Amino acid sequence: MGYRRSAARAALLASVSALGSGLILGLPAAASAQDAAAGQVDEVVVTGTRRAGVTLTESSTPVDVVSGETLQRQGASDLNDALKTTVVSLNVQKFVAQDASAFVRPFSLRGLPPDQTLVLVNGKRRHRSAVVQITNQPLAAGAQGPDLSAIPAIAVDRIEVLRDGAAAQYGSDAIAGVINFQLKRAREGVTAIARYGQFYEGDGEDYNLQLNVGLPLGEEGFFNVSGELSSSAKTSRGRQRPDAQALIDAGNTAVPDPAQRWGAPSVDAARLFFNAELPTSGTATAYAFGNFGQASAESDFFYRPLNRADVFASVPLTNQPGGPRFSFTSRFPGGFAPVFRSNMLDMSLTGGVKGEAFGGLRYDLSAGLAQNEIEFKLDNTVNPSLGPDSPASFRAGELQQREARLNADFVYPVETGMFAEPLNVAFGAEYRRETFEIKAGEPASYQAGRFASLTDPDTGRIIGLAVGSSGFPGYTPASAGAFSRSNWAAYVDLETEVVERLTVGAAARYEDFSDFGSTFNWKLTARYELFDGLALRGSVNTGFRAPTPGQSNISDVATNIDPLTGGLLLIATRPPTDPIAQYYGAKPLKEEESKNFAFGAVLDVAGWVLTADYFNIEVKDRIALTSRIPITAADRAALAARGTPAGDLQSVRFFGNFFDTETEGLDVVLSRSWPLDIGRVGLTAAANYTRSKVTNLRDARAVDRERRIEIGRFNPRWRGNVTGTWESGRWNVLLRANYYGAWVDAVPNATPTALSFDQGFGAEWLVDAEVSYQATENISIAVGADNLLDAYPDKDRRQAQINNGIVYPQFSPFGFNGGFWYVRLTGKF
Repeated sequence: MGYRRSAARAALLASVSALGSGLILGLPAAASAQDAAAGQVDEVVVTGTRRAGVTLTESSTPVDVVSGETLQRQGASDLNDALKTTVVSLNVQKFVAQDASAFVRPFSLRGLPPDQTLVLVNGKRRHRSAVVQITNQPLAAGAQGPDLSAIPAIAVDRIEVLRDGAAAQYGSDAIAGVINFQLKRAREGVTAIARYGQFYEGDGEDYNLQLNVGLPLGEEGFFNVSGELSSSAKTSRGRQRPDAQALIDAGNTAVPDPAQRWGAPSVDAARLFFNAELPTSGTATAYAFGNFGQASAESDFFYRPLNRADVFASVPLTNQPGGPRFSFTSRFPGGFAPVFRSNMLDMSLTGGVKGEAFGGLRYDLSAGLAQNEIEFKLDNTVNPSLGPDSPASFRAGELQQREARLNADFVYPVETGMFAEPLNVAFGAEYRRETFEIKAGEPASYQAGRFASLTDPDTGRIIGLAVGSSGFPGYTPASAGAFSRSNWAAYVDLETEVVERLTVGAAARYEDFSDFGSTFNWKLTARYELFDGLALRGSVNTGFRAPTPGQSNISDVATNIDPLTGGLLLIATRPPTDPIAQYYGAKPLKEEESKNFAFGAVLDVAGWVLTADYFNIEVKDRIALTSRIPITAADRAALAARGTPAGDLQSVRFFGNFFDTETEGLDVVLSRSWPLDIGRVGLTAAANYTRSKVTNLRDARAVDRERRIEIGRFNPRWRGNVTGTWESGRWNVLLRANYYGAWVDAVPNATPTALSFDQGFGAEWLVDAEVSYQATENISIAVGADNLLDAYPDKDRRQAQINNGIVYPQFSPFGFNGGFWYVRLTGKF
């Protein structure tokens, strides 16, 4: 394995060096006179403001702009990874053996969970995923955010990331910020991209085919369509488990090697996006955009060793002493690790009309429908309680998220005579309805068979095997159902240049929800240009996030590692209305509330552009899953007396408004471009510092020490990157270094043991490189590497993790798969 990695890295370094040498020898003397950085400075942004013509440095709030071309200049097929390497305030991990989190990866912007960031497409709200993150995600536990991987990079013209609270402008979720995907609008041309890559270890093969076509629609309209086919294979970075190795040493030849795989899941996906506009009579334009995507993925669950009694215990087939017996060792003589599969479907359609009327009133009337669904299946597993009648594959159920919305937005510049510019008055209304649905699995995935509890005629003891498909018991009819809510909102958003060099904005929004009531939020912004090239900017705002129907109604049973013992835990997630949850104090959910303050400066001098912005976000009544609450023998008896037996569950969790947090930090971005004799050189450097802490805790059972520590230290406090580009003639070179600061993986126990203790992991630099060559007018070829120097995180030293075959920490902020090389062929016609 190590030899393959070294050979792959050496070959890649040689290729990059050869291409780099060719570039140096082939440099032309002349270079373009255009300054790329100046082009970025003059770029108009549409996120965070409804005033027309506002450029990047003129914005009163900080906005990052990532071009579609930048997204393509790396090996990642998943948009999550492409964004992580370019926006340093965004973090996202790859999760292993974490149920649906392995398929829908939760991201974090400015230290907050994914459902505290609003995602837009063409300025319209993007629907959330059907997945409620109920597995062991310290920052995202309980979150239900959008699935960014459903958006193919080739469909994106650019991404605007607003690093400021904006609930008063856009509504629920915009606490950490807003990510706005602007789709391509070309009305002619074809772009085709083929990319292949794999990790230095020789696994994780990644195939990616992308196509974008622009077509004219009428004389001035366009129909732009993008498609993507991708296939990513599994990786494996674990070691053989000690218990599995002991079986092998004892002569058991049926044990897999490794018995449990630690690595990325396999994913096969097909995605389609379109964007269209057609001018009609007068100044009106009809528009539509939408998507359809399908993905299937496969991950691995924890290994079930032969000494696990609730699976492999010998049970009698009759009630006669000395009668025949059965054990699943006959089916799995070497133990087994269940295989978890998902089929995901994502679709949306938005249509509307926009234009100008009544002497300057701009209007935008639109409607949208969307649906995200995920179906769960298991292979290579059993429902132990069914005994020899158990199937080996199960349909465990399905989750669906459906959303519908209506929007009416208006903008009118009012000449007041009081200000240096007209007062930009924006106002509008929105209606939304969303439904979260749980569909039950097949009966065998959740049924309690006759071996769930019985008396052993040979011993007289009561014995039993686990109930439900091992790894992920199916959703039961009792937990199934469709849960809906609706809301409407009205807003006003004002902005103007009050006097020369001073821009002021104010926004307010009222929103009413059918399930928890109403909320009112406001925002104030200001920007003052001290002199040409230097401006100060700031904002203060309130925000909120409404509890989702999914959070209020999800019910699930998951299997996790017990960090104290290394064993497996059956953890039930119950809605706040469930009798078991209410026994432990569950209450109906209410909205989260936030206060956001930001202050910064923009310097634009001699081609250098520097922005620095401080932010402080206080979130009250944060919605989250409790930590694992053990079900004691006394609790079990009390629940049984209430008519709500806990069965074989070992712990329970539920949603609640349990704690308050404060998050503060600093974002700094520096950019410059030089037209030189040897070509155009560009430099961008960015740094982010984010620190979070729990400021108020209402229930110590809900947020244990593990959760409190990881809210502040799970993500690196420091992130940064430096990107250099060089373009000359047919050659183009990119070199990027990403910095990930130190971070901590905490455990529940306050007293460290050899099995379990808080482990800190050191900082790391990852280097990416790409060299591309324009072979013909239409064809270019590129070779590159993500994590060129093959960096890995520190090894996990905790025995509880080692006992499960883990080498590197599961939640590393930059993964643990090592270096990845790729080649890319691009055709533009």
